[in-house]
Amino acid sequence: MSFVVRIITPKGLYAKLDASSLTVKLTTGYRTILKGHMDLVGALDIAPMYVVIDNNRRYYALHGGAINVTKDGVTLIVNAIESKDEIDVERAKASKERAETRLNSNDSNIDTKRAIIALKKSLVRIETSEK
Repeated sequence: MSFVVRIITPKGLYAKLDASSLTVKLTTGYRTILKGHMDLVGALDIAPMYVVIDNNRRYYALHGGAINVTKDGVTLIVNAIESKDEIDVERAKASKERAETRLNSNDSNIDTKRAIIALKKSLVRIETSEK
């Protein structure tokens, strides 16, 4: 039994998938969505997600957004998303090092919140690439 998962980015429709399950991390914790799931609206965290299609897991690095679950399917409106195959691991590792350097510096001009988000995104990319 499958349901439709629509993934929308600021650039438009990223993907429309027929999934048997979807696992995402909301700001309140992980949720696995199956066909017939109760209606749900929530905020998505920066975290790995996966979709099961034809008994195969497809992994993605998800960079925040919103989820809307209805009887018609699931819509993810995301800030950014990358499939496992789209991730540039070396770039993610370099981003991680830059963010850690900023966070460990004594420079009072550092935007700490921005550096923390950059670090989290790079760690999610690295983790997703290893799946």
